[in-house]
Amino acid sequence: MRIYFDKAFQLQELMQYAAPSIIQIGNELKIDLHSTNVLNFMMLEPIGESVEELMGVELNCIEYDPTASVELLEFRNLIELDEKNFEKFKVANVVARYVKNQKSSNEPRFLKVENSLYGVEVVLSVEQKFLLSHAEFFAHKGFTFLLDCMIASMLGQLMKNEPVKISSAEPLMYRLDLENITEEKAEELSQRFYEVNTKMVDMIDGMFILLKGIAEKFKDSILEKHRGSIIPILVEGIDLDKYISELQMLGGALKSLKI
Repeated sequence: MRIYFDKAFQLQELMQYAAPSIIQIGNELKIDLHSTNVLNFMMLEPIGESVEELMGVELNCIEYDPTASVELLEFRNLIELDEKNFEKFKVANVVARYVKNQKSSNEPRFLKVENSLYGVEVVLSVEQKFLLSHAEFFAHKGFTFLLDCMIASMLGQLMKNEPVKISSAEPLMYRLDLENITEEKAEELSQRFYEVNTKMVDMIDGMFILLKGIAEKFKDSILEKHRGSIIPILVEGIDLDKYISELQMLGGALKSLKI
């Protein structure tokens, strides 16, 4: 019995960062996208550790006694190891490495990246340190709405024309489904996100000064109350001028009906 995982991680870190692993029992290989089964291995004594190549990628490999009571271990949520799912493994691994590097870095950041346990998905939310150090900003309802729209717009532009589904059920929290991108694309997008996220830290203080008056007008505004209508438009990267133009046409058409 073996477990394979990225060389950047120790076995005990897999659950911490929801990093993926590959489990071998007998001749059967399965993927555990977020290593939710790793506790099974932590209860066993390894008989060997090495670096092995699997589907063209070098991975840490820990081997366990094949006579261990495998039948007593329960493995859940495993998927087949094939080319399509191995790409998901690699994308999930990019996210896990990003999350690990984020934790070890002291650089200020606006948004925090977390690995979801659902498919190949990341969750973005405001970094706690930033939130606490800018409490005045987030106490202002109108400015919080502007920040929310800014995040949605940034993600919409960053992911434009990419097969990434973005959703947001609550303000300042976004989910990105990365299931349909490649490892190479995930690396590219993570670097672009890092650069934009770093710039946003420096922008927001000035934004609050410049836009505080405008932000006041968004407090309890129609757009703020109907966030669920505007945010999906922004995360799709749709041209707002075109959207406004079509709304004006719609308004004119409804007025002409004189109902």
